[in-house]
Amino acid sequence: MSNLFKSLLFIALTSFTMACSTQKDAVELKYEQYTLDNGLKVVLHQDLSDPMVAIAIQYHVGSGREKLGKTGFAHFFEHMLFQRSENLPRNAFFQKIAKLGGEFNGSTNSDGTNYYEAVPRDAMEKVLWMESDRMGFFINTVTQGGLEREIDVVSNEKRQNYDSQPYGHSSTIMAKEMFPAGHPYSWTTIGEIADLKSATLDDVKEFYHTYYVPNNATLVLAGDFDIAQAKELIQKYFGEIKKGGDVEKPKVQPLTFEATKKMVFEDAFAKLPQITLSYPTVEQYNNDSYAIQYFTNLYANGKKSPLYKIIVEEKKLAPSVGAFNMSREIAGYTQVSVRAFEGVNLNEVYTAIEEAFARFEKDGVDEQELQKLKVMQEVNLYNRLSGVQGKALMMARDNEFGGTPDESFKELAKYQAVTKEDIMRVYEKYFKGRPYFALSIVPKGKPELALAESIPATVAVENVAEQTMKSKGGKIVDDEYVRTQSAIDRSIEPEFLPNAPAITVPPIWTGKLANGMSIYGITQNELPLVQANIAMKGGMLLDPEKKNGVGFITAALMNEGTALKTPEELESAMGLLGARIRFYSDTEGMGVSISGLSKNFRDVIALTEEMMLQPRFDSAALARTKTRIKAMIRQNSVDPRTIAMDVTGRLLYGPEATLSLDAYGTAESVDSITMDDVKAFYNANYSPSISSFTIAGAIDQKETEKILASLVEKWKAKDVTIPEPKAGVAAKRGTIYFVDYPNAPQSMIIVSKTSMPFNSPDFYPTAIANYRLGQGSQGMLFDVLRLQKGFTYGAYSNVIGGEYLNLFMASSSVQGSATKESVQIFHDLIGGYAETINDETLTSTKNSMLRAKAASFETVGALVSMLDNIARYNLPFDYVKQQEETIKNITLDQVKEIIKKNLNIDEMIFVVVGDAKTQMKPLESLGLGKPVLVTR
Repeated sequence: MSNLFKSLLFIALTSFTMACSTQKDAVELKYEQYTLDNGLKVVLHQDLSDPMVAIAIQYHVGSGREKLGKTGFAHFFEHMLFQRSENLPRNAFFQKIAKLGGEFNGSTNSDGTNYYEAVPRDAMEKVLWMESDRMGFFINTVTQGGLEREIDVVSNEKRQNYDSQPYGHSSTIMAKEMFPAGHPYSWTTIGEIADLKSATLDDVKEFYHTYYVPNNATLVLAGDFDIAQAKELIQKYFGEIKKGGDVEKPKVQPLTFEATKKMVFEDAFAKLPQITLSYPTVEQYNNDSYAIQYFTNLYANGKKSPLYKIIVEEKKLAPSVGAFNMSREIAGYTQVSVRAFEGVNLNEVYTAIEEAFARFEKDGVDEQELQKLKVMQEVNLYNRLSGVQGKALMMARDNEFGGTPDESFKELAKYQAVTKEDIMRVYEKYFKGRPYFALSIVPKGKPELALAESIPATVAVENVAEQTMKSKGGKIVDDEYVRTQSAIDRSIEPEFLPNAPAITVPPIWTGKLANGMSIYGITQNELPLVQANIAMKGGMLLDPEKKNGVGFITAALMNEGTALKTPEELESAMGLLGARIRFYSDTEGMGVSISGLSKNFRDVIALTEEMMLQPRFDSAALARTKTRIKAMIRQNSVDPRTIAMDVTGRLLYGPEATLSLDAYGTAESVDSITMDDVKAFYNANYSPSISSFTIAGAIDQKETEKILASLVEKWKAKDVTIPEPKAGVAAKRGTIYFVDYPNAPQSMIIVSKTSMPFNSPDFYPTAIANYRLGQGSQGMLFDVLRLQKGFTYGAYSNVIGGEYLNLFMASSSVQGSATKESVQIFHDLIGGYAETINDETLTSTKNSMLRAKAASFETVGALVSMLDNIARYNLPFDYVKQQEETIKNITLDQVKEIIKKNLNIDEMIFVVVGDAKTQMKPLESLGLGKPVLVTR
């Protein structure tokens, strides 16, 4: 062993194999585990079948480590680490990962913060260099300007995801009112804007030096790499980072209630009443947590559950119900939540919840349902192992919080060992007759719908007219800083490693089945899973006039049992097979998505055949489905993004056009749909003649065709004519259309125009042209609106291609007071893009897009998606390789012509959903005419 590796403190060298009881083949998770002298825990998982390398770093610090008055700081700090470090200029992290053809992100919860990247294997050293720089060489670069800019960004994230969303304040209220003052979980991860704005440089430095130290983290490297080389590089870049002080693990502080507490909040953005009951349970890894998780599923999550039966089917109080157990590091709780139909009194819902508890106690645990949950627990673990990024994230969290990289496998064994008696025991211990916290969220002005004896809850609400920016705007001028000493020259970015992954399309097998259905498949044996799709053309395009939504409802009813099985029996049959079978319908297509364990796939397809050929079409299920859709429509009517999308569709295509409609219909059209309409739609349009079958996973062509034989024989072809979408009169282009959303703290902006189909020769060149404008965090829109201005949490643009529904769309949710400037930025960046793009940016775009192709075939889901494109648009099998050639060969002049032709700003419409009283009139000065006020 070299002197280099003698300096490593090895904890273990482990190869863990999980031979699951329901599988004929073992699933292996091999890894090496060791610890550097500075305390950084390292896990290496080699997967030579994957061209990507994923790096995940899990820090043992979340919002629970914060101090009162400094809430939101852990999440805010996660943002700060993307700004810059000593050897990465400001915002370079966003740009460099994109140039490497990779993906990245970070996340924070109450207990931990993680950072992760997935890049082509030759970029491994570059990412290790980058991650080590922000672990050990970050803090000297923090400036007041950078601090203030990120405060604005995080404040906008809170406004977007919490303050302007229906029910967005519920988590804040529950954290504050459920936990005692000062408990680490008594505030949300996002925190309060006032606390964020009070953050200082000293706060940042103290937090960093305390928690962002190597001895408080786990690093996982997963994918295609040489183990000896990986160890050497990890030592090179991370080994010299100084160990921090000892970080004490948080102590368990269980949540306890001495008495029941009830509160109500009147939500200006909610249209439907919602009740949430919370019960104290246990922390993560507590032996009771596994039985509690099963209890919540048996009680509430499934068609056989007593809560669903009573509330949805019998009393018809709500379209759905739900419950989950949240076992966190130092405390846990279970929540039971019901969003009722409009006007329903939540006291009725509470009575039904209690009745469901009594029924569960009386009926006990259904052994078959428990077995179903155990099978699905195993399948869910396999799904987490699909792709190196999923593996890296799972192993990093498992190691940091559970003590071993394979803790999820050990937990699976504990789930499999749960008995009926365990479940009844935890019900008695944690739920039966126990005090709870109840939160009623009701529409503003409807306090009478709340649970009786509820106390009003208060939430700090920002006045949009008084919004201010913490930062000054514009590019940040960075101060000089003292560089940290290093044994290597970290200012030099390392070169790519040899053996860059080539884009190799996996072998595709295909055929034409006897009933006319085309079949396309790829064999991939990494995991014992199969994923498939039966795609039929048509979807909403086949809806009869004035029956908008019938295709959507038909698909929904196909999931509600068969002639031979009730909905509950069908759900159980799927679960016992470890399968998910779901019929769907959208604007241009419909079909059924299928996934399951490969060893059970014959039975999965037999069940699919039963659903396809013998639908139940139950009148009670139709009534429930219609009511559920109308409730969704009602709630969507106050969602800013949905409003903006719906208005955009009406303006681009005309209100009477087919493509301006939603696939699920309107409240009026849904009301008009009868069972005869559903049966007529099914009988006329569900046909193999307009279908393709795509499949990927641990199965080959011969076995697939053998398994499909019965379905092929019984599912007879019929002639189906898909009509062209009805055209309408579009709105005037180059105009701002404003939708009033009174007192909205954010403005939702969409800039759009109609575009070309997916199989058009122009489609992919236009996607290439759009890449630098707005495809991800490296785009100009993101750079200016978020990084330079701090107006938003994100800003993007996309080219969306189907057969008829084809759009260019740029969008962002911005701080309300920045509405005018943001619209101007959208106009100027898009309008001037043909002149802005140059040889340098095009070369960078080409490199990024070519390298990103390496991940095209990493998961079975990605393979099925590629096959669906081939089938739907009649593309060549190597169309991904042809896209690669298009990227390589496209010239700057061609890109400029594409931009002028397909991204012409004068052909676009601007839709703004925001507070008209404060934001509409200033838009008149932008030179786009007087904004037109439109209704929702």
